[in-house]
Amino acid sequence: MKKIIAVCFCLAIFVGAKAQKSIPEIKAGTVMSASAFVQGQEFPLVLTVKSITAPVSIGWSVDGYGDGAFEMSEKAVESGTQLAAVTQPALGVTKLGDTETFGIISKAAFKMLSETKAFTYGGQKFKVKSPDTGVVKISGKEIDVFHVVSEDGKQELWIMNSAAFPFIVQSVGQATDITITEIK
Repeated sequence: MKKIIAVCFCLAIFVGAKAQKSIPEIKAGTVMSASAFVQGQEFPLVLTVKSITAPVSIGWSVDGYGDGAFEMSEKAVESGTQLAAVTQPALGVTKLGDTETFGIISKAAFKMLSETKAFTYGGQKFKVKSPDTGVVKISGKEIDVFHVVSEDGKQELWIMNSAAFPFIVQSVGQATDITITEIK
């Protein structure tokens, strides 16, 4: 009987460990492969985290178009209230305003999301989708995300469960939708 209980206990630990979702570490130099969707067209996109301290900088590159970066002030990273609406980004460095973020939500918005399962961004109220039926896999691993939906149901975001860098790994309903497929 003790052996059966021991086997069941080990099996429960194995299943629990296997079911854990991962949170990739995002740091300066992290490269993400993605697909970007603009007006129904898909483009391969590479995002590179250039700096995670102010100004936070996320570089982008699209073959055949060019490359650039979005710079976010410390104020935007801490308390920004809207995503930069990007359809065709300017080449070079684009400095965003103190209320705008690119690729992430602000730390204040993430704190509210963590505590209340809802937050407001860009004038839209988002709340955690329940029950969540989608699984996000990046580089073959299931990622721990908050799947949120706007009140009007037109926008969805999958935000990595990371207070340090709440990166949006997938979106629907934005000016440019992005799906991250690999993080290195």
